[in-house]
Amino acid sequence: MRNIVLVLLVLAIGACSDTELMSMQQLSSGAKLYETHCGNCHQADGSGLAMLIPPLKHSDYLQEHFYQLPCIIKKGMEGEIKVNGQSYHQKMPGNEKLTEKEISDICLFVLQKFPERPITIGSDSIEKALKTCVSNSY
Repeated sequence: MRNIVLVLLVLAIGACSDTELMSMQQLSSGAKLYETHCGNCHQADGSGLAMLIPPLKHSDYLQEHFYQLPCIIKKGMEGEIKVNGQSYHQKMPGNEKLTEKEISDICLFVLQKFPERPITIGSDSIEKALKTCVSNSY
């Protein structure tokens, strides 16, 4: 039985294209980076922290502003935002030390894991967004 599972696993990995493998690696990397840099506040399940930190899971704000996510991660965010009808005022610190790839991996993970419908954003869009980040007020 164990051999059959091993053979099926090898076949499944072999059937993946390079793009699919890279995407799986990015998701895995993004999950680890999210846990390290975001999970303390936004929680592992994306539920946020009471009335202080907004949820990412099923967030209308994330759904509508996904294209700003790379800059929010890099530069942070301050000022009032409304998420699912609730106001949040807590400043989110940016993380300027993350590389473009790390931010890209976090974005891919967050946008696949937390919205009701996964959102796809290309690495070229993330790269363009990161070049135009100027403010941490949205």
